[in-house]
Amino acid sequence: MSTPSVNALPPPPSYWRIVRAGARRFRQALFFPVRQFRTRALREAYLRGSANAARDLPAEDADPVVVETGRILRQQLLATYKGKHAAAGYRVLMVRPGSVTAEIWFGGLQSCMQHAGIECRVLPPDSRAAMVSAELEAFQPNVLIAVESTHCLQSLDLPFIYEYKRRRSCLRLFVPVWQAHAPGGFSSRRHDAWRRNLRRMELLGDAHFSIFEPEFYELFMRDRLGPMPDHVTVAQACDPFTDTPLAERKRHDYFMATSFTDERVEVSHRLLLPILARYRGLWAGAQWGFGRTYIPPAEMPVHYAQTRIALSPLVGFVSDFGAELTLRVFAAAACGTFQLTTPTAITGRYFRPDELIQAGSPAEYVRLFEHYVDRPAERNAVALRALRRVYSEHTCFHRVDQLVHHLDDWRKRGLF
Repeated sequence: MSTPSVNALPPPPSYWRIVRAGARRFRQALFFPVRQFRTRALREAYLRGSANAARDLPAEDADPVVVETGRILRQQLLATYKGKHAAAGYRVLMVRPGSVTAEIWFGGLQSCMQHAGIECRVLPPDSRAAMVSAELEAFQPNVLIAVESTHCLQSLDLPFIYEYKRRRSCLRLFVPVWQAHAPGGFSSRRHDAWRRNLRRMELLGDAHFSIFEPEFYELFMRDRLGPMPDHVTVAQACDPFTDTPLAERKRHDYFMATSFTDERVEVSHRLLLPILARYRGLWAGAQWGFGRTYIPPAEMPVHYAQTRIALSPLVGFVSDFGAELTLRVFAAAACGTFQLTTPTAITGRYFRPDELIQAGSPAEYVRLFEHYVDRPAERNAVALRALRRVYSEHTCFHRVDQLVHHLDDWRKRGLF
């Protein structure tokens, strides 16, 4: 059985290829003026706020209690998890997806697995089938983590991985990204049939794990017409090796680092225009046309530490469906930074209302920002509670605990 015959998605009929391409370009053309208008408005507001001399205030000192608490909690956590899971006998190979968020998230998991005694290697997102297959034979993992996207599946030698699983008792733990029914998702009968055929041939994951909550998975990601493996939620988390409070003076009223997507443009335009126009902060992300183009992930804690309020508005589908809490929420909390976000149906699973301030409307978002921005004592009290919460329950070490628990269960049930 050759890899192309299994992995290659059959080409669509030329007629439907043309129709779908035309529809896609038509939608992009329709939304382009709206996106341009909103982006221009955000840029102009950011420039006005940056020039606001009234916000040329003395830099605010870091709260020593927050900084010292973070230092102690981090020290205790590292000591607790040193070699904790060494006896479990797991060796994990991860093929990382190609995004900044994935770089941070998978990097944090790798660091914490290794510290906890689990051997772990991560391959870059552009890894070819031969590289992955060679690493399987050389490293001999018993857990393979990869993303079940069309691109990733086509780049792997799925029959080889299946045979390796049988020879080495390796669990194929895949991250599902098939969101055919989700907002902005896409699929077709051709894609659906291709995936179902791979699953019938036992070439896909033995189990699924993702950052999305069970309700979101059941609603949007489960194939109701085909067999599906077990799914577990392993939420995003902070990385205690990098996310910790620093003794930096606060120079910015706000900090926002985000990717440029239609959803992010929409929520930023709806919630943040008055804040950008009146206050002085730092905006980062490629393609926005203002602020900084890029901030390396390793430098993020410094910018959180230099910020009075971290802006964490959630895009529509996250708020509407309670899909997840973003990496930004956990990282800012671990850095001891007060943040302002928006509510979801699942926020209470991770934070109490006095640990994470949430605004239910654009007007309330601005009102809460203006209330807290010049009240450091109130901000620091909230930030300290969030810091304690995230270090006690929501670090990558805690997510490793979850994964090991699920791996133990799957191994007892004979999945590998």
